[in-house]
Amino acid sequence: MFALYVCLAITPPTSPPPVVRLADLLDETRRKNPQVRAAAAQARADAAAVEPAGALDDPMAMLQLWNMPIDLSNVPVMLNVTQWIPLGGKRAARGDEARAMATASRAEVTTQSRDVEADVARAYFDLFLADRTIEVDDEIAGTLRSLVAAASARVAAGRGEQAEVLRAQSEELKVESDREAARARRAAAVARLVALLDRTPGSDIGRTSEPGLLADLPAFETLRVRALQERPELAVARAGAGAAEARVRLARAATTPDLGLSAGEMHVFRGSTSPSDFLFLGVQMNLPVFPGKNRARIAGAEAGVEAARARSQALEARVAAEIQDALAEVTAETRQAELHHHLIPLSRQAFDSALASYAAGRGSFAMVLDTQRDLQMHELDLAMHLASYAQHLAQLERAVGGDVGLVRAAESGTRISHQERTP
Repeated sequence: MFALYVCLAITPPTSPPPVVRLADLLDETRRKNPQVRAAAAQARADAAAVEPAGALDDPMAMLQLWNMPIDLSNVPVMLNVTQWIPLGGKRAARGDEARAMATASRAEVTTQSRDVEADVARAYFDLFLADRTIEVDDEIAGTLRSLVAAASARVAAGRGEQAEVLRAQSEELKVESDREAARARRAAAVARLVALLDRTPGSDIGRTSEPGLLADLPAFETLRVRALQERPELAVARAGAGAAEARVRLARAATTPDLGLSAGEMHVFRGSTSPSDFLFLGVQMNLPVFPGKNRARIAGAEAGVEAARARSQALEARVAAEIQDALAEVTAETRQAELHHHLIPLSRQAFDSALASYAAGRGSFAMVLDTQRDLQMHELDLAMHLASYAQHLAQLERAVGGDVGLVRAAESGTRISHQERTP
């Protein structure tokens, strides 16, 4: 006994790992996720391509040796420089197209970031659900051990049957099976988070916090208007339409000839005193004389504009549907969670009463098992609805393209007691 006391005295109490905040994981994702970093690098590449797109082509230099017929007494050497100048607004159209593509790439960074953040939120709350399931199973397992002890005592006193002990032990095994499944789901959620955060494979995440319920959410129309301004895919679609319009202008400008200006100087190496240097100036242009080719270019570019506008319109309709769907799911999960906050205290009281009656030799064993199953079901259902609420809230944020309170809900998990929620 003394040795046990000494061991307990020198063994430091184990403290649970700190709670991991969703906000910190989202911030880490923006900085470290490979997909987000790849999109940001592509955006920088597209931005760097804007200035060259509208610049003049490099001039062409040509050095020629003229000596026909072969006469070594006269060796003419000519240097010629030609600069092509696009006309009809080609340079401006190319620059506008490149700027539109750069704008689309910047919006793609936000799109990629939002997608990854939504994945992180789903995995985070899957991890919460697995952890909470394990906690509930631990609590139920402890209660079942008490039930096994009570059943064994009744059997020993001749007031019970051995089948009751066996049934209680069977329930213990079912809870252990459920707990093992929850551990597997936890491992899967951790693995997904580790991959999204670009951490070392096999590392752990820590404890999650229980999400809370937001007091209210903006109305659908408010969220839809916000999405038209903030949803990055809509910005990509608008930039795509701008690029398509620039391609139309470029196709129409192709019917305008481009101008080539050239200047040259020839020097003749010879011994006479006659002139040895000659200056050449020239003008040249291309001839867009094939109207069918130009009409096809213009028609194709105009069809591209029509397609871009149709995609943008379809995307706006899809965004509205996504917002409506996510908002309905969030509302439904809110009601379910609030309902289970009221059900759990009643189920716990019923179970405690049934267990006390059974221990006192008055209640039935079947009543104890039924109330125990109800309590476990409501506890797990509450965790499931809270996790689903937070995941649909993340889906709503993804549909809107901006914050609607996900981080605030994730960090409000103060584990409010069910009794405080009862009417």
